[in-house]
Amino acid sequence: MSSDAAWREICKVSGPSLQCSRLSMLTIHQLSAERIAMGLLDRFFGPPSQKQFANALIAGFRKTGSTAEIVYDPEKFRLVRTEGEHETNLSNIYQEHCSLPRSERREHLLRLVHSLLVDHESIPDDFAEARLNLRPKIWMRSMFANLELEARLKGAEPLDIPLYPIGEHLYSSLVYDMPTSMASISQENLDTWGVTYYEAMESACHNLEESTMAWAKLGDNFHSAMSGDNYDSSRVLLLDRIRGFDVIGDPIAIVPQRDAMYVTGSDDDVGLGVMLDLTEKMLAEEPRPLSPIPMRLVDGEWLDWRPAKEHPLYERFALLETEFLGQLYFEQKELLDSVNENTMEDDAFVASFSGIKNDEGGVKSYCVWGEGVHSLLPKTQYIMLPTEAGLAASGEWDVVRRVVGDLMQSVADLYPTRFRVREFPSEEQLAAIGKIEL
Repeated sequence: MSSDAAWREICKVSGPSLQCSRLSMLTIHQLSAERIAMGLLDRFFGPPSQKQFANALIAGFRKTGSTAEIVYDPEKFRLVRTEGEHETNLSNIYQEHCSLPRSERREHLLRLVHSLLVDHESIPDDFAEARLNLRPKIWMRSMFANLELEARLKGAEPLDIPLYPIGEHLYSSLVYDMPTSMASISQENLDTWGVTYYEAMESACHNLEESTMAWAKLGDNFHSAMSGDNYDSSRVLLLDRIRGFDVIGDPIAIVPQRDAMYVTGSDDDVGLGVMLDLTEKMLAEEPRPLSPIPMRLVDGEWLDWRPAKEHPLYERFALLETEFLGQLYFEQKELLDSVNENTMEDDAFVASFSGIKNDEGGVKSYCVWGEGVHSLLPKTQYIMLPTEAGLAASGEWDVVRRVVGDLMQSVADLYPTRFRVREFPSEEQLAAIGKIEL
């Protein structure tokens, strides 16, 4: 399909050119019909509201026999216990609760009640006493980015949890491990102990290595964490162990969810195929996704990686990445629209991350940079540039950026990355971009 034909098809659905730049994620979601069906079911049999969740926790407290006075503060979405003036921010645990299937939510509530009753009281003030129970934990970076946007929307304080990036899409943090729960370590905890995040993380990774019971091995060169202790994803941080794995090429890891972490080699097509098979199955079945983006171990750091375009598995990796980023941008757009509507702090139009399948079955992501529209563009493979007269230009992201220069400004405090555009390219720049088939 040519770019002009693709644009005409888009406009049949979306109307005039300005509306075309508001194209929703339908195209991406059509690539995964099963996930759409699950999303629709969740709307009718979905998670509790924030108020219902808070009331369920309070009821759980009461059933434990606790006599402490607990008040729900809906404005800041927190529970306040007047005894000791203890506050519990609910945003993080609410999001985790909502990600679970209905069958697992009751057990999760019970664990939360126990954790909230004892977590702060159980974390020792002395680091020498606390260090043996420290563990690393892996999170989706988008969860914290979305919580920051929600905090801006509600005028609330951001979470005080030290975080370290793992690749582009994951964060690591510290938790205090207990028999039935884990409590996040805040900067206040580190200050009380008199240690840095890195010192505490060194102890946490040592503890994790010591507690690792087994690694699975498929064939000679595919490895998987399989301790089943809710920390298998965190074992991506055990770099010395991973460097010792027998792999073909550089170590490549995927951390698809909390209880899974796979490692194979960059030059091992069989191992990469197994990694893809397991990741696709995991994402289809498990409620707690982390990231399907592969990472390569380079000089002690995990960096995002993808095979070359001519690689036989390139399109499958690309599809996983497109679906993953599409969902992240979809969630971010909803929050940014709400923030901008309620706070009026930014008048930019939040453009959609969209995707299309070509005749060969490949999936391409694109966004729309509309003429005369101050926009925040998602980072996509391609950019479509329409005017009232039709599609003026379309090109690969790097080509467009090279031609338009400083018209695209990265927004520093947003994840996933967006670029602010206020001016439309000139006729000369549009001609230099040209038109490319998706």
